[in-house]
This record gives sequence, C-alpha cells and structure tokens, in this order.
Amino acid sequence: MALHWFPDNSLICNFAAVDELDLLRASLHGAGRVVEAVAFEIERSTAHVPNLARLDLHDWFGPAIEFRDVVDQLQIEAVRTARFGGGDEKPLEHLGESQTLHLLRTRAEFAGSVWMSEDGGSLRVAGRMGIVTRDTRAVLEELVAFGEVTAQRAYTIAVAIEQADRPILRMPTSSRDLS
Repeated sequence: MALHWFPDNSLICNFAAVDELDLLRASLHGAGRVVEAVAFEIERSTAHVPNLARLDLHDWFGPAIEFRDVVDQLQIEAVRTARFGGGDEKPLEHLGESQTLHLLRTRAEFAGSVWMSEDGGSLRVAGRMGIVTRDTRAVLEELVAFGEVTAQRAYTIAVAIEQADRPILRMPTSSRDLS
C-alpha cells in the first residue's frame, strides 16, 4: 500500500498565492493525487490565484480520480450533505472534500493516505473518520523537518500567506513554532 498526499484547493491556493508551489510540491513526496472535483476547483481558482496557472495538474497529480460508480456517487453525496451541509442549490459545494474523504475511507489502495486542507470543517470531519490530516502549518513544519526550508523561511511564508488574505488555521507566532 503506497502512501499518497491529497491536497485540497484551499491549501494549494495558500502556497500559490505566495509563489511557493515548488515547496508544496516537495511536500507531496512525488505521491500527490487529486479527485476530479478538486482538479476542477484548482482550474476554476486560476482566475483568483494567477500562480495556479503554472501548476500542471497531470504532471503533479496524474489523472484526477473519477467516480463513475452510482454507489460511490450516492455515498459521496451523502457525505457532502450530511457531514458538510451541502445543499441541492450548490451541488459543487464541498464536493472535493466529500469525494476525497470517501476515497480515503473506501479504497484500500489509498488507506493511510493524507488529507491536506486549510478548511477546518473538513479537517474535523476527516479526523472523526480516522483519516490522517495536515494543514498549512503542518506542511511547513514538515518542510523544516526535512531540511527543505529553514524555520525562519517557513515563518516568513506563513506570514505572507496571512498577508495575502488566505486562511491559515494555526498561525505560528514565531519561527520557533515551526522547528
């Protein structure tokens, strides 16, 4: 069983907003994947986060994972509405999170894989499902631990993310928090 890293659009946009996509890519350890709804969200977000246009989805993640089975689709919709409060009037709302969490719970080949998000609700739901999670701060901490960046640079990136008006759930107070 291979470990895969599943970032959602919110986390990807955090790194893109401050022109640090290369660091995000390093944190995926060559094993990043996305589901079809997250791929769509990334493409749609290029209008608001121009650096996303540099991200080659297929090169980074391989083909987006699709859900053609009706049972999968019904279960994904149940997660979207029951766990995330998604409604019929906004059928794409929380679809990326729902598809990814469904995948990580139901497909043996992705067991133990990591959900990466800066959406507090999706991190809580994933945690309750027993799915390993990482937020932006955890990604920065791991980049420091693996020697990809210094703690000071990671802190500078976190501050830049916050100044770019992007969400960062657990903002470090200093570089010491990241080492």
